[in-house]
Amino acid sequence: MFPKDIAIWERFLDLHARDYSGFSYDVKVGKGTELPPNTPQEYARMANILSKYRIDVVGFRDGLIEIIEVKPEASTVAIGQIVAYVSLYIRDFNPSARVVGGIVTDRYIQDIDFLTKQGQINYYVV
Repeated sequence: MFPKDIAIWERFLDLHARDYSGFSYDVKVGKGTELPPNTPQEYARMANILSKYRIDVVGFRDGLIEIIEVKPEASTVAIGQIVAYVSLYIRDFNPSARVVGGIVTDRYIQDIDFLTKQGQINYYVV
């Protein structure tokens, strides 16, 4: 997360941390970039790590896993990220708990509120 993201996340934690049993940060999902077979192992390992998608936060609570994107003035980009991250998380981790998406942001936008409700994504403005 970037400094603005961290400030938003800290406000979220002040309000909601007690609702969760724990958090994982910078969770990597996806297959990463496929490299040519002759790529040296140390470069292939770094490229694999760096080319995966990074979920800002995975929150755990009461039989539920929440994939959380933290973003100032969240837009439709954040919605797209959440849709992708939830699918990749389910594929990569095969969790037994239900997985939902959440966006944590600092500015209420009526259309984003509407779209997150349509997509059953939690929308937190802090």
